[in-house]
Amino acid sequence: MPVTRRTAMALIASSTGLSACDRPPTRAGGDVLAAGQPAALLIWAVARERLLGWPRRPGPAMLAALPAAAAALPELGALTTGGAPSNLETMAALHPRLIIDYGNTGPEYRALSDRLRTRLGADWTLIDGALDRTAEALIEAGHRLGAEARGRILSDMAAEVLTRWRQAPPGPAFYYARGGDGLETAFAGALATEVLEGAGWTNVAAGSRDIGRVSREQVATWDPEAVVTLSRPFATAAAGDPLWRTRRDGSRRRLLLLPDTPFGWIDRPPSVNRLLGCLWLVDPNGDGAAATRLGQALFGGPASVAPRPAWIA
Repeated sequence: MPVTRRTAMALIASSTGLSACDRPPTRAGGDVLAAGQPAALLIWAVARERLLGWPRRPGPAMLAALPAAAAALPELGALTTGGAPSNLETMAALHPRLIIDYGNTGPEYRALSDRLRTRLGADWTLIDGALDRTAEALIEAGHRLGAEARGRILSDMAAEVLTRWRQAPPGPAFYYARGGDGLETAFAGALATEVLEGAGWTNVAAGSRDIGRVSREQVATWDPEAVVTLSRPFATAAAGDPLWRTRRDGSRRRLLLLPDTPFGWIDRPPSVNRLLGCLWLVDPNGDGAAATRLGQALFGGPASVAPRPAWIA
């Protein structure tokens, strides 16, 4: 079951959120705590030296695409979403100067922020995680992190990408397959599918909100034109599976594998990394040079060519 902000609120209401992240982490020199993985990426992009640790440690392939400092940061767990639930007392013991959350800003999430602020006794900033407000989020993060100049530079880059993304040609009706079996999905309107929906792709998953599990029969009923995934194991398994690849009219369903390094291009997490997906939608047949430059600006790391999305035959 994915850790969502709703489950985080239940944890705060019932306990201190004890988890496998109970052991006191080693402080790596930063002073800003990310409430969840989306916030961690925002902080990393704007002022990575301020980040105390990862709510969820990136995997080996992701770390290989990031500067060495990324591997030195401890895994702390998440206060909201994007990691195993953390222990509030452990987080308070780090004495962060600031806690940043990045995502939904509705009344229930603001209430959660207020409760956590009180419990942790630290300044808390909730930044709107809507994709079309990414440029503003980078400005706000720069201001809060004392990195105004870098925030403005990244904001200008984001604004240019998003302006072009809004003019991208519309795409197919799609189903977003998450996880190794592809049966976890993001329903229409979720942050996880904003990149595609905002560019005129139609999310067939309806009837719920945010992230959830579905059945293969439900996917067949929705009958998407394309299945989109970040999971290479799922893409490999689904490539030759008639139940995934055959539509009701007998035509072949398309399968799109999007990159997940250094982070997912449309999700995992829904943060500033989504700009890479937006940029690809603007020029899906480009050589990847622009994505390489954008990835370097946001995340640093080796100056290697960015991976490319692939339509699988």
